[in-house]
Amino acid sequence: MGDAVRELKDKATELTLKGKLPAAIEAWQKVVAAAPDDVPARQKVAELQSKAGRFADSVATYEEVAKRYAEKGLFFKASAVCRLIQGSDPAHQRTLDLIASLYARSKPATPPKPVATPAPEPEVIIDLDEPIAPPTASGLPSIPLFSMLSEAELKEVLRTSMEVRAFVKGDVVVSEGAPGDSMFALSEGAAGVFRAHGTPNARRVAAIGAGDSFGEVALVSGASRVATVVVESETAVALEFPREAIYDVARRFPPVRQRIEAFTRERLLLNLMRANPVLRALPESSRAALQAAFRVKRANDGEALVTEGSAATGVSMLLRGVCLVTHQSGERYPDLKEGDLFGEVSVLTGGPATATVTAMGEVLTLQVSAEAFTAIVLSDPAAALAVKTLAKQRVDRTAQYDKDFGIAFVLEDSRV
Repeated sequence: MGDAVRELKDKATELTLKGKLPAAIEAWQKVVAAAPDDVPARQKVAELQSKAGRFADSVATYEEVAKRYAEKGLFFKASAVCRLIQGSDPAHQRTLDLIASLYARSKPATPPKPVATPAPEPEVIIDLDEPIAPPTASGLPSIPLFSMLSEAELKEVLRTSMEVRAFVKGDVVVSEGAPGDSMFALSEGAAGVFRAHGTPNARRVAAIGAGDSFGEVALVSGASRVATVVVESETAVALEFPREAIYDVARRFPPVRQRIEAFTRERLLLNLMRANPVLRALPESSRAALQAAFRVKRANDGEALVTEGSAATGVSMLLRGVCLVTHQSGERYPDLKEGDLFGEVSVLTGGPATATVTAMGEVLTLQVSAEAFTAIVLSDPAAALAVKTLAKQRVDRTAQYDKDFGIAFVLEDSRV
């Protein structure tokens, strides 16, 4: 920034702080004239015009701001400004059209006819930082989930299903354990993600920056928040997408539900593959098949997911939470943590489960039928070896506590 522009900004800031709106607007307009690419300065002009009651001028300035943000690839910033425009001019359409034309998927479908009956609710969505990137119509960077929508669908989500929220440093956006009823996208600022926030065991597990989304698990599951998000920058702006508002769009545009489910499945699987060596060994084609085969299940505290002695109907992968594993002798095995498999011994041997698995608090699992697990995972030599090795460790462990344990599990002789 040149000295002349810096001086103009200092003067404009001083007038703004003093509340001299007409002079401050003029000063910020001089900044824009001297630095046309300074989009935040343009936004400041729009904010002051709105505060001064010059709503038509404010809308026109905001429209230019949104256009510049959108063309720079700043989807959430542009969307937040679009929402501000709608606050002054509810009938405004041009900015919605522009954003949708730039960020909708590359082959827009014909908008479906509205339906009168509610569509079934989608399955669980979980928050991740792994991008899913279908091509956009414009070639700009793809936005996970949003760029999976057609222009008509994206416009409807931005028009009816989004609220702008302002925060300051230290504000809690979502709290661990609280009911989840919306997802968020950070438009400006930075935040930290914490487990056990406010306790001696608190730990910071991730960072969130402008352009990141979080809390997607609540979008369709209503599951409790798995972490606390705290604003770490001086100020922050987030877009909130309430669950019921998204559902309303899905009821009127059924393909939205399909996009959400596809987004859900890919992100869930990507998350699990980070933690699980069995899934990391799968080739791309098998991952796609597994993505289509799993089902999401939520269990409450104390609920048995597998009961010792009963035949397992498939293999489960622990996505969120912790599970207690016990033997009928009273022996407690190591707890299952996020990314762990269970039920694989029963699937491999065709026999009963060798332990009872119980939810410790609310948990989320991905379940795959025995048939699908055998066809998709056990057909791959590397993944099959990883599963058999894990299963043999567990069989040997069980044999230590159960003299009558009848499964003779040998890697070379297993059915895999």
